[in-house]
Amino acid sequence: MDVIIKVNNQTTGRDKLARLIQYTSRLVWHQLEIRNANKYSVDRIKNLELTFSSFRKILRLGRCIDICYTALNSMHIEDPILRVTLTVSKLAHALFLYSDHIVWLTKSGFLKTDSEKWNRTANKFWLISIIANLARDFYEIVHLMDLHRTSFLKPSELLNSTMKYDVNGSIKYMYMLMTCHKDVFIDTLKNSCDMFIPLTALGVTKLSPSTVGVLGAISSLAALVTIVKPITKLVPA
Repeated sequence: MDVIIKVNNQTTGRDKLARLIQYTSRLVWHQLEIRNANKYSVDRIKNLELTFSSFRKILRLGRCIDICYTALNSMHIEDPILRVTLTVSKLAHALFLYSDHIVWLTKSGFLKTDSEKWNRTANKFWLISIIANLARDFYEIVHLMDLHRTSFLKPSELLNSTMKYDVNGSIKYMYMLMTCHKDVFIDTLKNSCDMFIPLTALGVTKLSPSTVGVLGAISSLAALVTIVKPITKLVPA
């Protein structure tokens, strides 16, 4: 109960919780369709997904301005790779939210625009943001691997490790990295899952609604973990 209260007390927490329900609903209604379930039941779950999608759009209304402001702070990060990836990610995310606002306002009847065109634009900016985040994750992973190699291996061992490939040793090494650096692992998992959602929306990949639902649910759970346990959140963010 304490965890639910902690998540519910934050706008970001409510957004991620709603996102989890949204993508889980997509998984459920598609599985019901595959099993030729009652159309009324399928429509109810689809409406649930649409309701939580709209709820999230309202929660994020105006957040594009906040994210643009935080992008200014990212420009002062000393590390050039982090500075570029984080700034690009934030600016692309802000443009994604702006485009998403236009889509929502058009579908609500407040604006008259080409909602499909704006939706594709939103997904393109979302994809750019995720790619920038993954580039940052890859940079962090390479940095950690270099750090641990020099910390735990002697020069002779480091030379031998390049001469032969030990599968079990590699698995143990990767497990050690994930255990010691959960923030990098969770962020990489979240962004890896997220990437296929805009790719599918843009028609680049052909994933089923069930697969998209699973990926979205995993990504949402990963995001919720960072809210419940801030120590698992990758910083700077």
